[in-house]
Amino acid sequence: MPDPSKRRGRILVVDDSRLVRVMLAQNLTAAGFHVDQAENGAAALELLTGGSYDVVVTDLNMPGLDGFEVLAAAKALAQGVEVIVLTGAHSQDMSAAVRALRMGAHDYLTKPPPSAEEVVLTLERAMEKRQLREANRSLLEQLEVQSLTDALTNVPNRRAFDLALPQEIARARRHDHGLGVIGLDLDHFKQVNDTYGHEGGDEILRGFARIVARVLRKGDSLYRCGGEEFAVILPFADRAGLAVAAERIVAAVRTSPIQVGTVLVPVTISAGAAFLAAGDDFTLLWSRADAALYEAKRTGRDRVCLAPAATP
Repeated sequence: MPDPSKRRGRILVVDDSRLVRVMLAQNLTAAGFHVDQAENGAAALELLTGGSYDVVVTDLNMPGLDGFEVLAAAKALAQGVEVIVLTGAHSQDMSAAVRALRMGAHDYLTKPPPSAEEVVLTLERAMEKRQLREANRSLLEQLEVQSLTDALTNVPNRRAFDLALPQEIARARRHDHGLGVIGLDLDHFKQVNDTYGHEGGDEILRGFARIVARVLRKGDSLYRCGGEEFAVILPFADRAGLAVAAERIVAAVRTSPIQVGTVLVPVTISAGAAFLAAGDDFTLLWSRADAALYEAKRTGRDRVCLAPAATP
């Protein structure tokens, strides 16, 4: 028999026959599973509500809540749980088992099960299915995170910004609080690349992101929008606080040279900040910040320009 230590999982066995419950529990416990027992559907529902199980093994024919109701409850209450149903060997019992499979059961066992080995193997297959599904879900979540993250600086990317800013605008309107956005651009970045190469430029971008992250408030978020262009979203900011935050970022970068190899490279940035106005949507708010950023660069760089308050 395979090593029991490799088959750990939490199992709930549901049957109104104490003999069947104890036999299954003994077989599964010996194989390394943690097993809880329920004598009827109502007791199973209580355990499912208060606990987390990998697999539920339930009789179909029980008084009160039957196995079909336990199957439906398990699928509704326990995310990702697998269900194995217990049924007789007659034709009507097989029809019930097929119905349970169509409802989402993983497999069925006849009563009494032919052998302990078959019980354990059926449970192992259910566990493998659950683990594979969880691994796939985790992989999809990782891929989604990667699709929203800039690989170089490890901050959210332009796609994440395009998703986040409309949500923050809607939240600010819903709860009637302020919202600010800041566009940031590293000054003379082409010269940095020409002097230190693209690897040096990449180190500057990574160092810049670290500096900004240190001075942001909790809840503010930095995004890389492309190249040397970044953005910051500041929920719950007022107009004065927005200007202070932008100045703090510019000053932090100015006073924190970034190490490239053995050289400390001085870096400055330009910033354009816009405060959410009544008529702003994503495009208007971001375009006002972008226009303020252009003005900061046009008037000498290493400075903040605040977009004018929108006229009513």
